[in-house]
Amino acid sequence: MKAKRIVSILLTGSMLLSLLPVSALAATPVFDAPAQTTAKKAAPLVQEADASRSTEEEAATRSSRDLDAENGTADSITIQLNADGKPESSGDYTHWYYSANSKRTDLYQGAFTLQPSSESGAESALQVELDIHRNAEFNSGTVGRVTYNYGTISGGTFQGEVYNYDYYDYEASEFIPSVILDGTFQGTVFNDCTISGGIFQGTVYNKGTISDGTFEEAVEVYASSSIEAKIDGGTFEKDMTLMNYDAPITIKDGLFDGAVVTGGCKSPLSISGGLFTKAVNASGIDDPTNLQITGGYFVSKPTLPEGSDTTFATVSDQSYRAFKVPVNGDWSENGYSKLYVPHGMSERQANTITVKTNTKLLYYLADGEQFPIPDSDSDSYIYEIPVQNFEKIVLVTEEPSAPPTDNPGGELDPGFSSGAAALGIVLGTAGLSYATYAYGTSLYLHYVLPDGFIPSTRQELANVLWTTAGKPDPVSTALYTDIPADAIEQQKAARWCAEQGLLSDHGATFGPDTKVTNARIIRAWNSLKKVPVTITK
Repeated sequence: MKAKRIVSILLTGSMLLSLLPVSALAATPVFDAPAQTTAKKAAPLVQEADASRSTEEEAATRSSRDLDAENGTADSITIQLNADGKPESSGDYTHWYYSANSKRTDLYQGAFTLQPSSESGAESALQVELDIHRNAEFNSGTVGRVTYNYGTISGGTFQGEVYNYDYYDYEASEFIPSVILDGTFQGTVFNDCTISGGIFQGTVYNKGTISDGTFEEAVEVYASSSIEAKIDGGTFEKDMTLMNYDAPITIKDGLFDGAVVTGGCKSPLSISGGLFTKAVNASGIDDPTNLQITGGYFVSKPTLPEGSDTTFATVSDQSYRAFKVPVNGDWSENGYSKLYVPHGMSERQANTITVKTNTKLLYYLADGEQFPIPDSDSDSYIYEIPVQNFEKIVLVTEEPSAPPTDNPGGELDPGFSSGAAALGIVLGTAGLSYATYAYGTSLYLHYVLPDGFIPSTRQELANVLWTTAGKPDPVSTALYTDIPADAIEQQKAARWCAEQGLLSDHGATFGPDTKVTNARIIRAWNSLKKVPVTITK
């Protein structure tokens, strides 16, 4: 076991070198992030209208109509707006209709575009209510007032509120869902059906399904009336609130860059995927048995309701290098050095996570035990790691090359092999920036010191050094006045370190609360190896 630890220390020291020279830093994992794609409508929803009509009115309203390029069956209809932002005509009554009395435009059949007036100072957006019916698709133009969608929105800009509702077909006795495929939505959106793309710049209230899209403001998810609310994908830049009464909420995928909070959940909440970069607070769930987290990647450990049996494992790279995880069908744009992932539901059913690196993984450590990693395609380095009932998983990357022998200040610590990092290299390399220095020394200490604990005060450092040495008794029994007299171990640790020259004192005082730098810790640790004691780790 001791041999294993020595090898581990040597490997760790060697890995630190990759952080110091520019050439080594270039080996830090950098990941491809394919741009998200937005699902597009496969085919128009409407049938070809009768092209034989030739009244003057229809000729005016249908002058820009052409067959839809996707399948040659649907009409593409342009509605011309006047300077007031209202349709120039009342429509053909079959495909669309504008009522000046009701201040509303109804789209019945076709794929529609709004064309604003070219007059100077004219309104650029439709200034009446827009109703998109079951067999209509809105694909281009700007709507300045409220929109009710019972059909399809595949593009355009919406400045007012948008209600995405389902349509009840009385003949079929069923609800026909509406869909938002794309577009820019500047106002509030109320979704009872499906959002599968678009940019949402206002608050979104979701009672249906979100499978894609970018949401720049808060999203509230509410499930009721026995209808499940779903998040199957999308990018959420601000906070998301989850509430349900008598229906479940499920989250299967998505990038959550804001906090996710349960505002009151009385029915099941299930999370099986997604990347959560901010806090997840599930404490608002009334019954802890209603919470199921079986997948997903969490940058911060979620807050769970009291009594929840959901547990997490910490997954990290041994050198704090970033790795990427799947999100929205692609790979996360940003890399993460540490994630929390839920355990498998049982010992027989491990929860497998997927990580992508640009350097080879040698093996992984799960609760200190070494496990092999199946070979990966050399071009992708995609690995699947079971998390089962482990508390901590450390991914061990390929060892970096040894440092050049002519490195300025490159005094090698004799306690390490020639391929290992040393105090002189960490502190003496010319031109090393403070940021790189701090990062590198913290990394070194994390893996060299017992349990990865990095002391922050002189007392903590003394405790680590003394414990590592086997807790030998100091020669003197005198007590320091600034350490409690009944804190016997702290007194012994401080006194012994002072006697061995590892730390200084000030006569009757030790300064236990004084902060220590990484450099001071490294000097003390290397000095400890020269003391005639058995070092345990």
